Order: sequence, then C-alpha cells, then structure tokens
Amino acid sequence: MATTAQPGQISRKFYGWTNVGLLFFLQFAASGFVYFAYSVVFPVMVETMAWNRGTASLAQSIALMMLGLAYPLTGYLLSRYGVRQTVTIGLLVMLSGLVLLMLVVSEVWQWILIWGGVMGLAFALTGPICSQTAMISWFSIKRSTTIGIVMTGAALGGALAQPVLTTMMAQFDSWRAAWLIAAAMVIIALIAAQFIINRPQDIGQFPDNVDPALAAQDPLSQRAQPKTHRTGHDWTMKQVIRTPTLYLLMLVTLGYLGTFFFLLNHGVLHLTDNGLSPLEAASIMGLAILGSGLSRIPAGWLGDQFELRWTLFGSISLMAFGLSGFWLGHGVILLSAMGMLFGAGYGSLLVLGPVVIGNYYGERAFPIINSVLAPVMLPFAAAAPAGAGFIFEATGSYDIAFAAAIALLSAGLIAAFLLKPPQPSG
Repeated sequence: MATTAQPGQISRKFYGWTNVGLLFFLQFAASGFVYFAYSVVFPVMVETMAWNRGTASLAQSIALMMLGLAYPLTGYLLSRYGVRQTVTIGLLVMLSGLVLLMLVVSEVWQWILIWGGVMGLAFALTGPICSQTAMISWFSIKRSTTIGIVMTGAALGGALAQPVLTTMMAQFDSWRAAWLIAAAMVIIALIAAQFIINRPQDIGQFPDNVDPALAAQDPLSQRAQPKTHRTGHDWTMKQVIRTPTLYLLMLVTLGYLGTFFFLLNHGVLHLTDNGLSPLEAASIMGLAILGSGLSRIPAGWLGDQFELRWTLFGSISLMAFGLSGFWLGHGVILLSAMGMLFGAGYGSLLVLGPVVIGNYYGERAFPIINSVLAPVMLPFAAAAPAGAGFIFEATGSYDIAFAAAIALLSAGLIAAFLLKPPQPSG
C-alpha cells in the first residue's frame, strides 16, 4: 500500500484498511459459513429427523431473541474491552456451539436449546455491530463505503456456503458434515481476529488517516470532507429517544430484518414445496445471498454520496419487488432474478441502516443505541421464522406469511420517505 501523504494526511501505513480486510474475513467465515448455513442445513435436519417445521423453527426465533437480549452485553464488552476481545469471546462461544451441534443433537429440544441459546449468544458477540463499531471508529469520510466492504464478506461467504454445504451433506449423507466445515472456518476466523486493532488512537493514528491539526492548516483538505450529514452533537440516549427519527428507523429495521429472517428460514422449503430440487432451491437462496453481497459496496458508496433517506427508500423497494416475485414467480431463472433483487435490497439496508445511526447520532452513541434497540426490535423480527412455520402448518402454504412480509416492507417505505437527520433539543 502506498504511504505517500495526501493533503492533511500522515505519511505512514494506515491500519484502517488492514482492519477492513480482517473484519471482511470474520464476516465471511462466522456469518457466511455459520449463520447463512442455516438456510440449507435446517431443511435437511427437518426432513431427516421428521421434525415439525413450526416447532423446529423456534430455534431460529429464540436465537434471534437471544441475539437481541445479548446486545447490551455486546455493547458493554465493546465499550469496556474493544472489538478484538469481544469477537474473540464470541467466536469461542460459536465454536463450542458447533461442536455441540455435531456431537449432541438428535432431538428437536436439543436443537432448539443449542441453536437458540448458545449460537444466539455467539451471533450477538460476533455480529455486524462489532465490525460496524470498528469502521465508525476508523473512518468518517469513507464510513459507509468501508461498512459496505466489510459486510460484503458475510454475503460472499453465505453465497459460497449454500452449494458447498449442500454438496458436502449429500456426499457424506449427513447434515453434521456441514457443521464440521463451519467449525473449521470459525477456527481460522479466531486466528485472524487476533490482529484487529480496536481504534486508530491505540496506535497513534486518526480516522481516515487524516490528522485534524494538519487538515485545518491545508485548504485542499476540504476535498476530503464528508458529502452527507454527520452530527456534530454529542448525543445522549435521553436525547436520542426523543427524536422521531429513531422510531422511523426502527420501523425500517423491523421490516427488512423480519422479512429476511422469514425467507432465510423458509425460502428453501417454499421452493421445494413448489417442485424445485433441493440443489436448485439452495442455489437460488445462494444467489439471493450473493445479490446481498454484490449490493453492499455500491450501497456503501451511494451512502457516502447521497442523503440516506433516498437510498433506504430505493433499497426497500427492491426488497418488496423481489419478494413479490419470489412468492408468485415460477421457473428457476425468474426465481433466481427475484432472489437476487431481494438480496440486493437487503444487503443495501444492512449497510445503510447502521450508517444512519452512526451519521445521525455519532460514534460514541452508536454501540449504546444498538444495545438498547436490539432487545426491543429483534424479538419482533424473530417472531417471523416461527410465525411463518406455524402459518404453513395451519394453512398448508406460506401465502399469508408472504403477504404480511410485503405489508411490513410497505410500512418501511413510508418510514424511509419521512426519515430526516434529527436536531438536538434542550
């Protein structure tokens, strides 16, 4: 990497980009090959052990609720110990859970306990908030872009995991082979995590490698200023909860997370119920995840160029259109295209949603807001997998679940349209 200083920059190798690479791989391994693996391993477990879909889906709903309930712990660990230590703990918990899945699970209650409890905690401690916290600390000018790059790792890992794990389960005639591969990826991620540096101040650097003292003396440094809103106010949580912006953002978040959780859990089952082979269904879901990955860097770039309400609105529109086609469409080509559109919208929102919090409320408030909101938001979104499963068991189809998901996205569209940067009061 070149170390020639630009206006206002320090002439030394900037570690922020090394962190981007490390956190990209962390998301690739821990999220891509573990969290996203669920969508192809879960159907095989259900069919192999003849589990009730609604009952077995409780594991995912409990995992998501555990993720939300454990976010205050994640926020505390991030504030107290930093990103590296937090994700290390999370990866160790995740590895323990995967070993239990391979060696212990034979009954549905064991599956619910381990995936819902142990893995839910692991997802909280390794989740996007950790990577996003690091990027918000290391970048301001390219904050949205770098979050997009890091979050692409999860989608690319998930897209690769879908066909790879499906093929390996067929090869070894066991779903346990999938969790073994996932465990190996987590071990590699554990090693990589030890090289993360929490904040630029820890090694005498500055966000974006721009020293404010040098930049203030350099008129050319104005070219390196953010193009979108960045709060200059030190927000307290008491002030944050008084802003309408927060509640509009909560509605947007509930819409895209709940809808994605539903499709991740039941997408393969919906497709195979309609006549596709397991490999075709897994490949379509893989393309949806790939679409999510391909959209994240462009969405991040757009988030640094245009105010976020418009990029959020466009992303939710993509999700709603793609989900409608996924529900009503037929044929592998059409369903693949709709899956990619849905994934592109979701991937964009996964990047832009956190950027809204960081830009509107600031670096210090970011982990605090997430820690407070997650226990409130995620239980509602977590109801989607189990709710859709019980709807199927009661009606024999997912039609009501798809209609409800599209209605939820429509509410998110309205919220995104009304979203504006908050103004501090008092």
